[in-house]
Amino acid sequence: MIAGFQLIEEEICQKIKDELDKIGIHYRIFSRSKDEKSIREKITRKAKEGSPYHSNGKLIQDIIGIRVVTYFRDDVNLVKDILSRVITFKDEEIDSPELTVFKPKRTNIICSFNESQSKTFSEVQLSSEKEYYNLLDSTFELQLRTILSEGWHEIDHSLRYKCKEDWEGHYDNERLLNGIYASLETNDIALKNLFTELAYKHFKSKNWEGLIRNKFRLRFQLIPLKEEVVQILNEDLTIGKELFKLNREASLMKLYEIDLSLPVNMNNIIFLLNGLLIKNEGLLAVTPDVILKEVK
Repeated sequence: MIAGFQLIEEEICQKIKDELDKIGIHYRIFSRSKDEKSIREKITRKAKEGSPYHSNGKLIQDIIGIRVVTYFRDDVNLVKDILSRVITFKDEEIDSPELTVFKPKRTNIICSFNESQSKTFSEVQLSSEKEYYNLLDSTFELQLRTILSEGWHEIDHSLRYKCKEDWEGHYDNERLLNGIYASLETNDIALKNLFTELAYKHFKSKNWEGLIRNKFRLRFQLIPLKEEVVQILNEDLTIGKELFKLNREASLMKLYEIDLSLPVNMNNIIFLLNGLLIKNEGLLAVTPDVILKEVK
């Protein structure tokens, strides 16, 4: 592992964690920086495939690879929107769904290093006499996946993408491998719908903690709702109905944009969403001043 690249990798990962943890998204993050063996292997493989790297042309753009794996399908777009505000996106490979074809969908984004990272990258380049350093771009690759599709992508990358000749002429096997991905994509959709249905059942039974937990699906602290909040929700069911009807992605982006350092618990989420979107006077009356100032 090249020390300078490892430092850049750690810095990028920490920045991503800091941003996503602000609103408590469920995710895992994986990263790697290429070592000399991996770099040489990729240069050789691309030359063999007829698309060689050149110092004045195509460069290796994934010397560092970061993968954010979300628990839920709708969080992929949410994570992309959040990170686009703090990282410079240079290029994207985002596959659109096709009605009649099931195939893997990529959300792969080439991102530029920031000024400090670019300086470190240049210092590593200048300090090395290895020729292949001229084939490296000052970028990293960001991949977004769901947790159900992550394992499939790992298998596909290692055992199909890197050895395409093994699959030549074996179309039935390729179709079956894609079919496995199709079932995982269907399960991603079913998983989201399951929690939406569960949230609605909790709304009907006035289980407000169950409604909030399953509607927004965040890493909530295990702190119960305040008694006065529960009482207000019990007395005015329109608040719970409005909470259930909120667009989850848009609501969480609103919370992210406030940039207020608060613990992710159900009380704070209700106070913030009410102050920003619902405007119920009863809840506003019991909202802490630090939140009230932000939402007004």
